[in-house]
Amino acid sequence: MVGYQDNGRTVKIADSANPAAASYWVSTIDLANWMATRGYSA
Repeated sequence: MVGYQDNGRTVKIADSANPAAASYWVSTIDLANWMATRGYSA
């Protein structure tokens, strides 16, 4: 994460794996759901 807006409800993700979209915005809810489905949470 390299930034946030909307009182922390949206975060900016830097993703070097995709040069066409080096960074993008995502809601913290969507980010938490993404992380939980990939084994990043206990």
